Amino acid sequence: MKAKLSRSTWNMDTGELVSLAGARDWTLTLESGRAWLTLEGYSQDKWLHPGERFRLPSTGLLLIEADRASRFGLEPPAAAPSGIGVRALQYAAARLLATLRGLTLHAPERQRCPGAY
Repeated sequence: MKAKLSRSTWNMDTGELVSLAGARDWTLTLESGRAWLTLEGYSQDKWLHPGERFRLPSTGLLLIEADRASRFGLEPPAAAPSGIGVRALQYAAARLLATLRGLTLHAPERQRCPGAY
């Protein structure tokens, strides 16, 4: 998937899987549907319901799976309250691009194991 810098929300179909890496301190907000989150290095997975937010605590791999049609938003960390300079903006833009490049959508049929069920 190619993501555009201006795009901050994604739609997912039932069973669709998104992987995201390198998004420490970014905030994921589920706008509709329901999604299952699995974060590398953490033993507990999490259901995310509409309106709930999740701040990514590490740069590890995050897997998001929709169990119904869902829509989520991804927001970068807030800028420092003292103001933001050109170099800070360049750094934030580079982090956003790196994060969006790591986003992968997988079709539901690729997630099923042959012979399962």
